Amino acid sequence: MQSKTSFFNKGLYKKNISRTWIAGLLYFIILLLLMPVSYIISIADWDNTYFSDVGITKGMCLFMHMSDMPTAGLAVCIAIVLSAITFWYLFYKRDTYMMHAFPISRKSAYFTGIASILTVAIIPVVAVSIIMSIIALTVDTIAMGGIWYWALIVIVSTVLFLSIAMFALMVSGQLITGIAFYFIFVMLYFLMELAFRITSSMLLFGMGASLQSQNVRIFSPLQYIPGNCKVDYIACYTGNGYLKSLIMKLEGAEYLAIYFVAALILLTVSFLLYKYKKLETVHDFIAVPFMKPVFTIGMAFFISMVAGAFVSGMYDATGNHTYSSKFAVAIVSSLIIGVLIFFATQMMIEKTIRVFNAKKAIYCAGYSVVALAVLLCLRFDAFKVENKVPNASDVAWVGIEANYTMVFTSEDEINTAISLHKNFLTDKKELRDVNVKYEHVNGSYFTIKYKLKNGDSIIRQYQVVDTESPDVSPEYVAATQPILDFLNNPTIIKEHVIGNIWDDCSVTDMYFSTVTYDEKHNEFNYYTEYFMNLSEYEKMKKFEKVYQALLKDIDEGKVFQTTFAGYSSESEDQSLYNDFGFNVVNEDVAYFSDVDTYYDEQYDPRSKYDGDGERYEQSIYCSLNTECKHTLKALKDAEFYYTDDQVITWEKYNKIMGYEYEEDPETYE
Repeated sequence: MQSKTSFFNKGLYKKNISRTWIAGLLYFIILLLLMPVSYIISIADWDNTYFSDVGITKGMCLFMHMSDMPTAGLAVCIAIVLSAITFWYLFYKRDTYMMHAFPISRKSAYFTGIASILTVAIIPVVAVSIIMSIIALTVDTIAMGGIWYWALIVIVSTVLFLSIAMFALMVSGQLITGIAFYFIFVMLYFLMELAFRITSSMLLFGMGASLQSQNVRIFSPLQYIPGNCKVDYIACYTGNGYLKSLIMKLEGAEYLAIYFVAALILLTVSFLLYKYKKLETVHDFIAVPFMKPVFTIGMAFFISMVAGAFVSGMYDATGNHTYSSKFAVAIVSSLIIGVLIFFATQMMIEKTIRVFNAKKAIYCAGYSVVALAVLLCLRFDAFKVENKVPNASDVAWVGIEANYTMVFTSEDEINTAISLHKNFLTDKKELRDVNVKYEHVNGSYFTIKYKLKNGDSIIRQYQVVDTESPDVSPEYVAATQPILDFLNNPTIIKEHVIGNIWDDCSVTDMYFSTVTYDEKHNEFNYYTEYFMNLSEYEKMKKFEKVYQALLKDIDEGKVFQTTFAGYSSESEDQSLYNDFGFNVVNEDVAYFSDVDTYYDEQYDPRSKYDGDGERYEQSIYCSLNTECKHTLKALKDAEFYYTDDQVITWEKYNKIMGYEYEEDPETYE
């Protein structure tokens, strides 16, 4: 018989394997289908595949195939399944007493269990990687590094999630609860940040879009590993879509090392919890004393904070309310809900409803005081969240979204945008309650987005009202008008609405829709002139004249103007119902799309810039108005329309069709 103090017990190891091998087999089959089988199917009839048509070799295809394979998603599932099966005896009194009566130390039982779990979890990964390597040898060894780096990511992820699973199972005396704790711990940082962001989006000034900027951190491995530890590549194509080069990358080795060390530490902590775990804690909701207050306070605080924010949101939905009144409702409701959850959690932990006593009342009062302090810190922005404006040296670009979306990348423009934002925040008291203070003034929203050089994003969204209204104060105008002056600068408009090639481009296409009212049928007839009888050269000459006229209207501040008034009936008498747009292209300069950059859109590189002279054509839609004299004259001279009655305003259109101005004009098309 092996020593009772041994780290490993051969008999127990075999017993564990006999219970878990079926899970390992299913895991292997899943990997087999995901990797070699699906790859072989994808290269069947190779000469007629897309990959062959664009010059991708079978080896390149194999590497690209590995980049699409899941990593952390596989590990997070197999870790908890094997852990729960292996240590199931900890959650049944008869089995746990019997197991610990055997001449096997807890140290031996723990580390033998870990060894058996890793065996069943890792062998399928290694086996499939060997199969993929054999395939690589038959087609091209270029993918060999990608195959084994994928295996390394999955193995390290498995060890990490196994350590979290062991910690979760050791702190609970119930299997279902332990599994629930496991997924909570895996997502803990993400969920905590989400709770703060939900609360911030509803209560803090300018944080309405904070959920859009939640950044994945290293503390959230399930989200972080796939995005930062991966098999990756960059493909560059020629103008006709043929592959020019494929740069292969193996990213995130340093993060895998950090995760592996963290896993070893957590496995050690889990062992200590197991070593001193009392047998009588079987069936307890929480089996480790120090976790009870942590769980109680954590549940009470985060759930009540989010719930309080939602109650405040419902209160705000009943009408326009001040920032202070909404926060007061949130604080009161959070404290009440927090107390309820505090005692409800105690009932779960102690498995009785008799939890109301003086001692727990004192603990609850202490928690409530701390929760109140945190909520008041949020109210008075003690953490400087509302006023946070990043340093220019940390910013890759600044985007401002209002009537139009603009992204500023030059140092001067970034500094200007930051300065305008700081000026805007100098009087939050004047700005945060504009919906109440100027209730009858037309308004809208504008958003500022900072993309930092480290990849993170900071987004602030503000409610604003018409700066030209006689009802607004000089302080409000001083805070907001400089932003409009900046966005309405003709050079800024041309550079960021039309694009970086505005002053050196060809206008390859243009359209202007005319409308004629048919009294007999009570409808409008639409027509767009395509100049089919003209050559491409002749059409582009027409387009160029109209384009130059449009630039004159931009210089005079007649088009592409940003306001904070939002939609109102007052604009209907000038805004044209006619559609107008055009395409611009430069054969020597790649187009920079402000909109695509702002929304982090990723497209096939061939559609943007191929490196061989083929450039992306950008479509620009322009909402004209009756003040665009130069453009309208040029359109008429170029025979896009012939009579003035073919050009109508939204006001005229709505009047003829019998629509009320309050309706959204977008629904009339």
